[in-house]
Amino acid sequence: MKKIIAALSLGMLVAGGSAFAQTSTKPQDQKPRSEMRAAMKDRAQKSPEEMAQMKTDRMAQRLELNEAQKSQLQALNMRQAQEMKAMRESHKATGEKSTEQRAQMQEARKANHDQWQAELKSILTAEQYAKYEADREQMKQKRADGRKGQKSGEHKKSGEHKKRGEYKKQQQGK
Repeated sequence: MKKIIAALSLGMLVAGGSAFAQTSTKPQDQKPRSEMRAAMKDRAQKSPEEMAQMKTDRMAQRLELNEAQKSQLQALNMRQAQEMKAMRESHKATGEKSTEQRAQMQEARKANHDQWQAELKSILTAEQYAKYEADREQMKQKRADGRKGQKSGEHKKSGEHKKRGEYKKQQQGK
């Protein structure tokens, strides 16, 4: 009888330990990937005016902007959104892009962003800009943490892309 109880308790302990080891480490506030994709698709379909308004509202809330700052930021975001839309449309019209053209596009986007940053700095107070920079660094770190192990081509080095293809072929053959 004692052996049976000991065996059952040991079995429960092992089962509980393995169940605990399989719990997800995903943060509870993180949205499912499908929701994030839908949000990105919605964002891509918004007009420059809507994008500028969303960005302004989000920044006004986080940085506690006054009305004058909010209106200046709205104008800045509106101008940037329209410039980015014009850039996207001109690049779509050119069709296939060479490496040199891509580098030029990237340089133009960087120059546009640097100009936006400089104007933003003139609108915000030193404390607000410091908070903005801290938030930006935090988001950059989150993105970097999310991409760990998914560096460019890393899955190809391990041969995972081939394994996935073989698996699909096996499933289709059945």
